[in-house]
Amino acid sequence: MRFAFSPAAIWSVIDGARYWRLARDAGEPVQPSLYKRLERWGAGLLAPVLDSVMSLFEAGFRQRFHAGDLSDAGFTHDEHYLLALLEDGGANSIDRFDPSLASTMRIALHSARIMLLSVMADLIHIPLARTSSPMFFPAIVPVPSTGTVRIYDRR
Repeated sequence: MRFAFSPAAIWSVIDGARYWRLARDAGEPVQPSLYKRLERWGAGLLAPVLDSVMSLFEAGFRQRFHAGDLSDAGFTHDEHYLLALLEDGGANSIDRFDPSLASTMRIALHSARIMLLSVMADLIHIPLARTSSPMFFPAIVPVPSTGTVRIYDRR
């Protein structure tokens, strides 16, 4: 099953992944650094989740995560792959992943989706979608006449 990404969720993940790489390379404590970066947008709670997903990405694929520069508009191959993992839950994307870490990565990806839903819903001031909803990244459209926000549930 694939999930619809909102632009805010995509850029939170990409910015977090890029800053995670910078913090790791600089030898800084990753989670506190990542928290400070993400909290600028109210998404600091994503720091431990992104740290886990990024660490598992490197361990499971046995390679360094290649992140773009913070100002890059385009995504690297690894950034695209990270988004694909988050979108489809890794069902088809973990084929090259270390089998001993695959189930751990699936759990981390599931946790990341839950946290992204929670943080993004809070940032755009909408109630969480019902628990049975398969959409973890809400797509919103303002209704011109009333100014209210509708949440579209893609099935």
